[in-house]
Amino acid sequence: MSLTDAESLCAFARFCDPKGRIWNLVKRTDEPAARKDFVQEACDCPSGRLVAWDNATGKPVEPKYEPSIALVEDPAKQCSGPIWLRGAIQVVGADGFKYELRNRVTLCRCGASQNKPFCDGQHAAIGFSAGAAD
Repeated sequence: MSLTDAESLCAFARFCDPKGRIWNLVKRTDEPAARKDFVQEACDCPSGRLVAWDNATGKPVEPKYEPSIALVEDPAKQCSGPIWLRGAIQVVGADGFKYELRNRVTLCRCGASQNKPFCDGQHAAIGFSAGAAD
């Protein structure tokens, strides 16, 4: 298997670390347990930064999502994270620019991202809290 890494899309969700760091696991995908963990960590990445690829088929291994929108909260960092788009929802800028259609992507909700409209993890650095929903 192989991995594509669109680092600029990183939302600092940290799902790429729990079982040995995805960048280490990709080197061991010939081992069934490492392959399983590798695919899980790639598919858990809410921003779509990390995509696992099956080298035999040449196709990405992606979770199946119905189009949906969610808000990410990060209790470990005690902050509110990005807006999570799933299921290939088209992102269109105020100027009409259509961004690459992706299965999953995270959008900035704190206003501090240097990669708007995408989240770059600044919510954690600034301790952003969206507050209670009205």
